[in-house]
Formats: sequence, C-alpha cells, structure tokens
Amino acid sequence: MDGIEDFPVAARSAKEIEAITLAWRDRLGVPNDWAPDVVRLLENELPKLHRLGQFALVTRSDAEMGDAEAYTEFNPPHIVIRNSVYQLARKLDGRSRMTLAHELGHLVMHPGAGRLRTDFSRLKTKVKPFESAEWQANKFASFFLMPSHIIREFVSPAQIAESCHVSQQAARIRFNEIAHPSRPLPECIRQAIEKLQH
Repeated sequence: MDGIEDFPVAARSAKEIEAITLAWRDRLGVPNDWAPDVVRLLENELPKLHRLGQFALVTRSDAEMGDAEAYTEFNPPHIVIRNSVYQLARKLDGRSRMTLAHELGHLVMHPGAGRLRTDFSRLKTKVKPFESAEWQANKFASFFLMPSHIIREFVSPAQIAESCHVSQQAARIRFNEIAHPSRPLPECIRQAIEKLQH
C-alpha cells in the first residue's frame, strides 16, 4: 500500500460541498458545536440514520493498515481506521479528527466509488480538483470541523486550532479562506481607517 488512489467523481463546487456538510452537521445534531466529537458521531449517531443503519467504525492494528490511516468501504458502509489514529482522535488530535471527517465525506458523497484509502502521503492519479474524490473529501472535512458561521467568530488561526481541535495548518488554511487577508483593502477604505486613527 503505497500512496492513495484518487477517484474521479461528479464535479462539486466548494459551495455545494459546504451545503452538503452543513446538512450532515444538522442530521447528526451538531449544527453549532465548535468541536464535535467525531468518534462519538461515527460510532453512535451515524448508525441511527436509516440509510446508514449498517454503518460501523472499525479499528485495525497499525501493522494491518500498512501506510493507510483510514479508508471507506460502501457495502456494507464502514470506515476502517488504524488504531493509533483512532486513539489520537479520541484525545481530540486535530489531524486525526480531520482524517475521520475526511472519511465521513467519502461515505456521504461518494457511495460506490470503490475503496477509498487515506494516508495523505501522495496521490497516484491526477484528477481535476472539482472532480477529485480526495479534494471533495478534504473540503467536506474542513467545512465539517470548521464551518463558516463558526470560523467567523475567531480572529486568528491559533484560536480556531485551539477551539475547534484542528491542526494549525488546517486552521490557517480555513481562516485565510474566510478572512481573505491577502486581498488589499480598497484605497478609499484604507484612507478612511487612517483618518480615524489620527
């Protein structure tokens, strides 16, 4: 097992994925939680849903998983995760929580796409981003753990990372998506701010 396969899937925009994610947060009863307990949701709440009644979160030994952190299968629906990643997710480790949210994204958006493995080491196949199962699952995970209506409450990536229990890197990326600090202020606004400061 060396690297992950990406699968071409039906194209979805980030906006479409965000809507799907918010709907799933609602279905799982976590619309306003800053740091939902992803392990509990997958073990207890997801199996209660009719369509996913046979769902199971399965842990396997690290040796058994090889390079893979996790993968999703659809018949019956389940997510398989290496034990060390599972244990870290239970301790609110940001990267491990992102892995589980990523696999949830595959489960709800890509039924029938085959076995989807996640080890984040490298992609074997190049697929256009909007048609990439991996890109879509990454977006889903980001929106699931850091929805826009929550991220707007924070003034720094560090606050997001601490409050939402995500990695610094994930928090920084999401903060920049929402705050757009790289865009310069229009000159008239910049001048008005300067006048107010004097």
